[in-house]
Amino acid sequence: MSIPSQPTPTAEMQQDNRPGKVILEGSHLAKHFGGVQALRDVSFDLREREILALVGSNGAGKSTLVSLLAGTNRPDRGEIRMDGEPIQFKTVRDSRAAGIEIVFQDLGLAPNMDASYNLFLGRPIRKFGIFADQKAMERQTRKILADVHVSTIQDIRKPVESMSGGQRQALAVGRAVAWRKRIIILDEPAAALGPEETEQVIRLIQTLRDQGSSVIVITHNMDHVFRVADRVLIMRHGSSVSQLHTHDLEMSKLVNLIMLGEDQP
Repeated sequence: MSIPSQPTPTAEMQQDNRPGKVILEGSHLAKHFGGVQALRDVSFDLREREILALVGSNGAGKSTLVSLLAGTNRPDRGEIRMDGEPIQFKTVRDSRAAGIEIVFQDLGLAPNMDASYNLFLGRPIRKFGIFADQKAMERQTRKILADVHVSTIQDIRKPVESMSGGQRQALAVGRAVAWRKRIIILDEPAAALGPEETEQVIRLIQTLRDQGSSVIVITHNMDHVFRVADRVLIMRHGSSVSQLHTHDLEMSKLVNLIMLGEDQP
């Protein structure tokens, strides 16, 4: 089941005080891998300065949809648009150039390197065009972490492997912010974290939105959905079931949409 085209945002639609401009859209996206139909028919939109939760059971197609936005796969059918214009992400570089950064669940950090090297991993600041400028990267690392209100990483010179899970998550998000902060996609950002570190991650997500980024959060935690998300995109069996404001949802309705693809009768 696909989502009908969204109407042009109106003042009434913006009562949540979020700008209504749609910056990213997917229409009737489909993708197969051999004989497996990973995506059948997915449509969605993402607005400026909003947090969109992406939910669904395992196998719903969430990771495949993200791979299309990341440029690691291309849709077999359908269209992706940014600012109303069709766009193709043929590579990860294309996606990043369009302003999309993705923090995958494994975070993609180098455990034996410190915070600044991880923040600039693959894109170091250089001096004389040759050498990595460690002092410049450390200065920028402190500024970037301060900008997103991360205060838990006191020693940026210690290796990542000695950091807590919450500190690693904050560092990975900081790296996304450092390079492209228009759209940030987070894959299960609070997975395997304790209550205190989960709270830190939730505050970080809200800070990203408040500072102007649009955020897509993939999560299985329904409590987190209602705490941080402005809207929810529900997927089931490779199709988009619905896209709703969280204030229009109750927990029981969301669970039924995820499990059954429909509300309770």
